Amino acid sequence: MVLFFWAVMTVIVQVVLVRGYRPGKQFSLTTMVLDIFFAAGLVYLSDGFNSPFFLALFLAVITNAVRFGATASFLSALVISFLYLFIGGSFTSANFNIDANATIGQVFLFLVVALATGYMTRELERERRAAVERAAQADSLRELSMNLVSDTDIKDVFDVLVDHAVQMTTAEHGRVVLSAPDGFSVVAAANRDGAEVVAEGEALDEHQISQAASTGEAVFSADRKSLMVPIASGDGATVVVLLSQSTAAFTNQDLFAVDALTGSSAVPVANALRYQRSRQEATTDGLTGLANAREFRRRLDAAFARPDRRDVPLSVLLIDFDHFKSVNDLKGHQHGDLVLQMGARIVRTAVRGQDLVARYGGDELAVIAADANGAAAQRLAYRIVDSVHAAAVSTVPGHQLTFSIGVASYPEDGFTATELVAAADQALYLAKREGKDRPCTFPQLVTELELADGNLVAMLAEAGPQVMVAAAHAVDHRNPVTQGHSSRVVAIADAVGRRAGVTSSDLESLRAAAFLHDVGHMTLPAGGEGFEVPGHCEEGERIVAGAQFPDEVVAAVRHHHDRWDASGEQIPLMARILAVTERYESLTAGRGCPRVSPPDAMAEIKKMSGIEFDAAVVDALGRAFQDRSLELNLPDVALPAVTVSPEPVAAS
Repeated sequence: MVLFFWAVMTVIVQVVLVRGYRPGKQFSLTTMVLDIFFAAGLVYLSDGFNSPFFLALFLAVITNAVRFGATASFLSALVISFLYLFIGGSFTSANFNIDANATIGQVFLFLVVALATGYMTRELERERRAAVERAAQADSLRELSMNLVSDTDIKDVFDVLVDHAVQMTTAEHGRVVLSAPDGFSVVAAANRDGAEVVAEGEALDEHQISQAASTGEAVFSADRKSLMVPIASGDGATVVVLLSQSTAAFTNQDLFAVDALTGSSAVPVANALRYQRSRQEATTDGLTGLANAREFRRRLDAAFARPDRRDVPLSVLLIDFDHFKSVNDLKGHQHGDLVLQMGARIVRTAVRGQDLVARYGGDELAVIAADANGAAAQRLAYRIVDSVHAAAVSTVPGHQLTFSIGVASYPEDGFTATELVAAADQALYLAKREGKDRPCTFPQLVTELELADGNLVAMLAEAGPQVMVAAAHAVDHRNPVTQGHSSRVVAIADAVGRRAGVTSSDLESLRAAAFLHDVGHMTLPAGGEGFEVPGHCEEGERIVAGAQFPDEVVAAVRHHHDRWDASGEQIPLMARILAVTERYESLTAGRGCPRVSPPDAMAEIKKMSGIEFDAAVVDALGRAFQDRSLELNLPDVALPAVTVSPEPVAAS
């Protein structure tokens, strides 16, 4: 009966523990006392020392060890030893005479069993915890692998890596260090428990990092409070995980965890390095280390796509190496490459941290000066010129490197990325024409054209496209109402021309005609309200033809005010596009008429489709309007929009 109740109690306790119950001290003490009570009862009610249930006492000791640990097992062994002596020696008549040696040996056996069972239980618990930790690390590694495989951005890869390294070890801080021939750089950092990330400027033990990078093996610091583990190498650079803590020391278990982490991440990190290198090669000039022309274009387009573009100034500087051809001719291309590299370094040092420097052409650099208006960009240009003078870079015997710089700023000198670069290029033309070794701004060239009077045709004939944008701005400066007119016409005409079937080669001619369509105003006295002077089309034809522009540009300038119902197909396509474009621009800007919203402007133009304007071109304008190509983020320049009110309905 005692054995039955003991078995029932044991099953109940085991079920409770399996279901996740965490026993308190009272529960543990109660079950331990009951185990001892049942075991002692079995021995007492049977045959004492010779009882067949003698092993029940050992079972009580082992049970307490398994359930509650070594301490409980040892205490129960002590209690059972005294009970065993009492039960077996005093109240059992068959064994009243006690063999002291045998009894002491059996008592000692209780204690040995308790200690051995407790130790084994403790080891089993340690192994269980280690298995749980390994399972958690395995889950972490699987999560890491999934994150790394899905990421090709090297910064994201490093962030994931260092965060897992910190969480899988006892580290307080973690950093990913890129070891390269030109030095060390911290590319990612993390702290435990989401604390503020340690400053990347914290001192690095470069000797130990170099040792880890060169040997490919983990390195502990002398006090074992820092651990450096290399991960992957590529293109002369090695990625090293640097872990640190301020109080405790790293153990071999930490090293095993980081080794497992780096083993799982080595391939993704190496792939990320290769991807970063290929992306860098795609956006970087190999000779100078600057951004290449394609990256310059991408960054400039992104700057113009900003939603706050209208409110933030932006400038472009084009920099030409003076007399560079003679450097290559007299001293060879190797020396020319060296001059390019040194010049690029000078410019990069002179500009601000937020500015982008790019190699724009063979011997030409470009700078995107973010948040810089015309005055700030001009000061920057003078600083670059002064810097190259101070550097005194020898080019050919008796000469030193100098720069010619063209400066243009948004929105004064251009409303679009293409126009702003063209304006900077034309300012650069002026700098070189004026003797080189100087900066010139686009407004300086515009002012010169405004004062040209009878020399305008000669200047256009001499420079042609190199002053075309400046000529358009000079035309627009004649009246406050016309400010920005040509720039907006060019942007809209480009969008319409792409949808009207104009080929890529003819788009350049269309843009030239859009810039020069009002150039005839430059030599005519202002008339009427000063917006459209009679005869300016014919005068524009004379000027553009005299400047030897292509015939299609000349024809577009001459006929851009011809009505469709009068001449029809005889009007050149470019002239028809300019007619529709100029009317849309005038309506939406309020030039010579009340300013209306774009939908109302489209409605007005559609009324004249097939009458004043070519229906096909009007349709192309409509498609450009529908796909939002006419939302060019251009500055407002004239009167506020007028909302057309519906006609009142007479009361019945």
